[in-house]
Amino acid sequence: MWLLPEAWRDLYRVLNQIDLVQVNPDVSDQVFWKDGNDLNNFSSSGVWNSIRTREADVDWFKIVWFSQCIPRHAFLMWLIMRGKLLTQDKILQWDFARRKNMNMMCCLLCYADVDSHAHLFFECKFSSQVWCSVRNKGGMASVGSKWDTIVAWLSSRASSKSAINFVSRIVVATTAYIVWQEQNARLFKNHARPPDVLCEIILATVRYKLMGLKFKHTVRVRSLLDDWGIHGDSVIDNGG
Repeated sequence: MWLLPEAWRDLYRVLNQIDLVQVNPDVSDQVFWKDGNDLNNFSSSGVWNSIRTREADVDWFKIVWFSQCIPRHAFLMWLIMRGKLLTQDKILQWDFARRKNMNMMCCLLCYADVDSHAHLFFECKFSSQVWCSVRNKGGMASVGSKWDTIVAWLSSRASSKSAINFVSRIVVATTAYIVWQEQNARLFKNHARPPDVLCEIILATVRYKLMGLKFKHTVRVRSLLDDWGIHGDSVIDNGG
């Protein structure tokens, strides 16, 4: 028999029914989750799928969330794709900003244009210089600096499992993350770094990520890893 605290019976009336339950000591207890009329074994994923609001998949989800993505970079990509970063164009949509007639701040990276999503990624002269310096390492040498152009290029290859397309998604997400970090460092810490330093950080971050993965042993993969300065067989899966 279950010895439940008496106070629980006042708080949770349903517990009063438990005394009527016939407990079989020879059978192990099991936890179930009832979803509508279906009774299933309990799992956190099952509960989440039962209570969450379901929406149609967006066409860009594969370039944001994918196996072996860098989580903090993927989260920032998700915010960018939804236009949710607190750039000045976003802040000026708020009621209090309109009431106070706030002026748009100039971009803290180039000081030549207003701060917005489209400008920051990567139409700004500063961020465009960073992007153009690293894009060839992701096989995107011909891809322009406009965010819509970059997204369209990635989306057309989103279902590909090739190593170079994986690298291209990592490069884009890392570049966006480092550029956003730089913008915040200038805004909140008054600390600025030149484009070449950001490029070094981006390339080092991607390289370290690649060094922690396993790739199939192909000529293209070998060439790709050599291009990133990753030598030896530590990241090559020989099928053994």
